[in-house]
Amino acid sequence: MTPHEAAGTKPKGSPWRILVTVLGTLAVIGVEFVLLYGVYSRATPVAAQRAVVAEAVGQLSVAMPVDAAALAASLDQASARLADLGAPADQVAVVAAAGAAVQGPPGVLNEARLAVTDLDAELADHAASLDVQAIVAYVSMLVIASVGWMVWFRRLVGRHRRLQAEVTEQAALVASEGRLASLVRRSADVIVVLGTDGRVGYATDSAAGLFDVPVAELLGTPIHDRVLRADAEPLVALLDARPEADAEVGFRLVRADGRTVHVEGVFTNLLDDPGVGGLVLTLRDVTTRVELETQLTHQALHDPLTGLSNRRLFGDRLDHALRRRGTRELTVVLCDLDDFKDVNDRLGHAAGDQLLVEVAARLRTVAREGDTVARLGGDEFALLLEDTGIEGAREVADRIHDWLSRPVTLEGETLLISASVGLADVLAEGVTGEELLQHADVAMYLAKDGGKHSTAVYEASLHSAALERLQLRADLQRALDVGELVLHFQPTITLGPGEDTAPTVHGFEALVRWQHPERGLLAPYHFIPLAEDSGLIVPLGTWVLQEACRAAVALQQPGRPHVAMSVNVAVAQLAAPGFVELVQAALADSGLAPQQLVLEITETAVLAGADVVAPLLAQLRAMGIRIAIDDFGTGYSSLSYLRDLPVDILKVDKSFVDHVVGDEQGASLAEAIIAMGQSLHLTTVAEGVEDRDQADWLTSAGATYGQGYLWSRPVPLVQAAALLSARAEAVRTS
Repeated sequence: MTPHEAAGTKPKGSPWRILVTVLGTLAVIGVEFVLLYGVYSRATPVAAQRAVVAEAVGQLSVAMPVDAAALAASLDQASARLADLGAPADQVAVVAAAGAAVQGPPGVLNEARLAVTDLDAELADHAASLDVQAIVAYVSMLVIASVGWMVWFRRLVGRHRRLQAEVTEQAALVASEGRLASLVRRSADVIVVLGTDGRVGYATDSAAGLFDVPVAELLGTPIHDRVLRADAEPLVALLDARPEADAEVGFRLVRADGRTVHVEGVFTNLLDDPGVGGLVLTLRDVTTRVELETQLTHQALHDPLTGLSNRRLFGDRLDHALRRRGTRELTVVLCDLDDFKDVNDRLGHAAGDQLLVEVAARLRTVAREGDTVARLGGDEFALLLEDTGIEGAREVADRIHDWLSRPVTLEGETLLISASVGLADVLAEGVTGEELLQHADVAMYLAKDGGKHSTAVYEASLHSAALERLQLRADLQRALDVGELVLHFQPTITLGPGEDTAPTVHGFEALVRWQHPERGLLAPYHFIPLAEDSGLIVPLGTWVLQEACRAAVALQQPGRPHVAMSVNVAVAQLAAPGFVELVQAALADSGLAPQQLVLEITETAVLAGADVVAPLLAQLRAMGIRIAIDDFGTGYSSLSYLRDLPVDILKVDKSFVDHVVGDEQGASLAEAIIAMGQSLHLTTVAEGVEDRDQADWLTSAGATYGQGYLWSRPVPLVQAAALLSARAEAVRTS
């Protein structure tokens, strides 16, 4: 196939151009022959005539003819020959006259001789003229032929170039079309041409991978038979509509291997295109993208640890449930684990995460079909119960308590967990999902305040008190940020006999207060439980430690024994990473000697997390810091643990001190604790001493120090320094 044929065209008029070229060439050759013949036919007679005349001139050149008669006859023959050669009559007459003059007088002969000579010269000129004409004719013929051939040749060359360009262009077009066809066949996008009945008439090679069948098997089959049933109807409707403009398509394919593939693409109606004549689908496999989008959506709406719905999804479903509720009942159940922080503190956060996963699994078991279970954050979970009132929600809450009360084994330790559950239903029209969730949160805190491991129902009458508690939690965070917390200091007194002896201040205990902008100065019991529940106890305790160390340095007086500073430490602080380094930094920043710092931790906290706390206390004690057990004697197994704990000081709880006077049993318990401390070479501090009789009894029992309102309430730093100055003045005047 020629390039022209491949392009569907042929050179126009080619036979006619060939015929014109041949005829033109023959015409030029004929003209040349005619011209040559004309030049030849004109020059030949003149040459013959000139030869005859020349011969006559030669005969007449003899001065005196020998045979006049023979010469005359010869000249007559010459004239006759000229006549035969077509010479003009006057030329013939000149030669004939010369023949007649041969026998005449010499003068006549001379005239005849001159006439013939002139005729010869005339013929010579004429012959020369014909030669010039022949040369001009030859040159003209050559010039015309050369120019003509040159023009014709240039036209031929130009046409050849045009034809060559056309051939090259057509070849490039054919090659380009071939490349395009090859690229289309091997394109990652699948191109499928359908008939009006939806059957596949053409498919690129990549269709085999998308449909999981050979292309040959795909041809002639309806495409909608391979589309997921739910997506087939919209596709068929699009094929039937045959819109003129391009349309986006998307559907799922059911492959032979059972896998569902998501495809997207463009529908193009090319029925009117003679080169296609069909409905074209340009498709691509977007399964990976769709699966990734689904995964990201799931991650955005689900808790990564438990797989439950997160707060965002729960809130969205709650809002939808409220909009479509009508007159149906709707209840939110909020569940918060009790003492979950203790699990994190004692066993670590990994164990805490395992516990949350277990709780999530149990809540799934409790939930009914159609209920939404979510983890809102931390150890807080929620259930959305549709078509369920408070009584039905109580039954769900009872099942929650039942399932959560079953033992859980973590890190080789068996735990008993419980939860506080709050219930809230729709009390009035127009309530929002956020408000309903807040109501459940209020009820949950009511359950915690009621002793934990219980269920409470939201009541509007209790709303203000519960909201006040929630507001107080938010205010506490602000208090840490803006510096509303202050320290007061209660002295620890060296016990000695006699009322007249001025008390000796051994040290101080730093006690935090909150200078609330609206509620005034708040004691710790107003906000420490909130801090522990919310996790703010760690930053709060860090602030107390740093400020107490600075205050201890400020209280030191020249020439007087150093004053010790006691700081209460929560278990959460001890379990927080880097606590030992934090204490070292506080000492270094303030310049306080480690021997002047006493860290107090409650007995119940030590016993609950002995495995975690004891090594940390040992590190701190090795630095020179003293360790005190606060509220000693309230733990049911304290005596069995005391020998193994790195402890320096026992603080006898106020509940024992209150009964040392007038209560024989109470006095016996306090005396036993003090004696045990002495046997273990521990310093004892009696807390809550309020009268002189208690102080005298404690002194006689061997207690080392006392602390209580008998000597001083907790006071600001300036007054604490005044207590030291007053004692120094008393010593000087005694």
